[in-house]
Amino acid sequence: MGWLPHARASARRLWAAWISWGHPGDGPQAGAFRARQLQAVLRLTPLAMLANLMNSALICVVFRDREPAWMLGLWFALVAVVVSYGLRAWLRWKRRLMRPTASARAIQRATSHATLLASLWAAMPIVLFHAAMAEQQLLIGMVMTGMICAGGFALSTVPRAAAAYVTILGGASAWVLLGANLSLAIAFTVLLVIYCGIVLSSVWMTYQDFMAGLRAEASAEHQSQVVGLLLRDFEEHASDVLWEVDAQGRFCHISTRLVAAFGMPAQRLAAVSALALVARTRRQQDTAQVIRQLYKSVGQHLPFRDLVIPLDALGNRRWWSLSAKPLFDAAGRCVGWRGVAADVTETQRATEQLTYLAHFDALTGLMNRHRFRARVAELLEPRDGHMASCAVLLLDLDHFKTINDTLGHAAGDTLLQEMARRLCAAMPPGAAVARLGGDEFALALPGEAGEESIAQITRDLQLALHAPCDLQGATVSVRSSIGIAIATGATAQIDALLNHADLALYAAKSDGRGKFCFFAARMAAQTRRRISIESQLRGALARGEISVVFEPQVDLLRWRVTCFEALLRWNHPELGTIPPLEFIPVAEDSGLILEIGDWVMREACRHAAQWPESVYVTVNVSAVQVMNDGLVERLRAILRETGLAPGRLELEITESTFLSETRSTLTVLHALHRMGVRIALDDFGTGYSSLAYLRSFPFNTLKIDAAFVRELMTRKDARAIVKTIIALAATLRMDTVAEGVEEPAQVNVLERYGCKAIQGHYMARPLSGALVAEFLDDWSQRSHPEPYFDALTEPMPLEAPRVEFSH
Repeated sequence: MGWLPHARASARRLWAAWISWGHPGDGPQAGAFRARQLQAVLRLTPLAMLANLMNSALICVVFRDREPAWMLGLWFALVAVVVSYGLRAWLRWKRRLMRPTASARAIQRATSHATLLASLWAAMPIVLFHAAMAEQQLLIGMVMTGMICAGGFALSTVPRAAAAYVTILGGASAWVLLGANLSLAIAFTVLLVIYCGIVLSSVWMTYQDFMAGLRAEASAEHQSQVVGLLLRDFEEHASDVLWEVDAQGRFCHISTRLVAAFGMPAQRLAAVSALALVARTRRQQDTAQVIRQLYKSVGQHLPFRDLVIPLDALGNRRWWSLSAKPLFDAAGRCVGWRGVAADVTETQRATEQLTYLAHFDALTGLMNRHRFRARVAELLEPRDGHMASCAVLLLDLDHFKTINDTLGHAAGDTLLQEMARRLCAAMPPGAAVARLGGDEFALALPGEAGEESIAQITRDLQLALHAPCDLQGATVSVRSSIGIAIATGATAQIDALLNHADLALYAAKSDGRGKFCFFAARMAAQTRRRISIESQLRGALARGEISVVFEPQVDLLRWRVTCFEALLRWNHPELGTIPPLEFIPVAEDSGLILEIGDWVMREACRHAAQWPESVYVTVNVSAVQVMNDGLVERLRAILRETGLAPGRLELEITESTFLSETRSTLTVLHALHRMGVRIALDDFGTGYSSLAYLRSFPFNTLKIDAAFVRELMTRKDARAIVKTIIALAATLRMDTVAEGVEEPAQVNVLERYGCKAIQGHYMARPLSGALVAEFLDDWSQRSHPEPYFDALTEPMPLEAPRVEFSH
């Protein structure tokens, strides 16, 4: 009996194969697939059940005389019951009472139903065929053949049910044929087996195609769901908007992103055309062209890509990049558009900002150099056959670098913004204002205008700029130098015009700053010399071309030398002797004045340390040096290095130091004063004299400018000014020194007015440091000039003249 376990195992494997045959598996779609299998069967159920009833009724009619009749009636009733069960399942499906998924038991019930129905039909030939007549046997054969084929086709989507149905009917028919007394029974049986095999093969192939369709449909549905999820996620989280419009331009689908983009309710958005929404946007010159392009593409049914258009919503303008293609129906008619809109507002704003920065100054909002050149080129374009004309003004703020370094870059930026505002306010309509860089501004006046008219505009402009400006608690009064070039006719070329204005600006600076100059042909040579001086000055100290000479000051009361003023000299091997008035402004502009100033200070202190203690030295210090933070420490180091006592050093500053008066300036002067260093105010009575200077700082000395001394013997107003300065200094307990004394008569007059000291060529021309000691020895032998009286030197009236000091 050892074969029995093997037989049982084989039976179990065959049963498992039978159970799994035609089974969609246990995947996530298996339940839905089983439901679709049953639904396909149920679609044919009414026709199949009707065929069963008609065939069974036909059999009952044909074999109605057969005994016993009750068996035939019972068979018909059983068939009718099984048929009603199938119709009941069909009605439930038709009324949508069935679930969208089906279990494996549902497939098994369908198989059982088919098996039961097949068993009832199999019983019919077994009972009736052998006793039937030939015609009746033919009828039975035809009915069974039809039932096998029709049932296999109707049950093809449930292959187990179809196989059970066909196998049972085919097997019963083959059994009946083999047991019949027919000469062709075997042939009929073979044909029947072949037909049943063909039906089963057709069932399997139909099932395979059906399942492949289900899987493809499920895959497409899955992909559709994934795409739908991605699209919803895209619409909810991405900055882009998917859109579709119909042939009338109305939106087919309105998402929340679309509602937010237009800033209106979805119902209202659905009622208007998309082009109407675009048309309501305020058109500007830079947007009209792109909107025309959009209309053209839509009108000609042409796809477009990355078309950037503006849309106004909720009072704000946002920019969208549109890409779309037209949709056509089968007849080739355009039925709408589908595309995507990307919000590129930030990118557009960044682009506009870059464009703005490419043409305008970020700090002041004025045109930059590139934009200004383009504007001047526009002004110079000939119109109506006539050559254009305009004037260009280049403006530079005097001593701006000093203010920037002293108060900080933030204060410098504030000053530039204020100057830009004043420039725009002071210029006539149609003028162009630009900042070329640093503290340099440019202005263009369109149209023809004479020099006098332009000069008046320039004077008004300087007055507006010179008004005091409050910067971080410091009152700053900024002066400007302006160069002017006028273009007319053939000379109207932009490069030449700007170059001429630049040359005129150099001339204005060289003329003492705070002035304006019109271009003249000689300025080109002057500018070339200035550039050459700046280039050669950079190495002058290292080459030993710069030296210091000393001019004595004489005490009038005791008639002895009390001081020497250190004067700077530059002797160039090619350019010759270059006067300080020419190269000192260049040194200040180029930043070399600090290095040169420290060297002069050191040389002056080194020589003075070798003189008698009763003799001190005075050194000129520019405004740039005074406003530099490190002056006090550098001077203290120089005094320690040379061994000169601070009381034997006097620093001469000019009134220009106070033009941009700041707290730090006074702080430096007071620090020097506390060190014991003497402070003198040079060239008092010229320039921008103000009694406020004398109140803000206790000067030791007031120096009377040589211009007044030269005219002392020829002009009464000069004598009045000198006498007033001397009286003012005496009241404020300051010493006075008159510069430029060249005649004995001048000495007599200054002595009578009470001047403390004099210097000039009458005493001696500037000496080298090596000759100072010899000059001091010889001076003791020189006598005081004899008193000199004439009409010009009569005593002045007792009432002092009225002299106004500008503030």
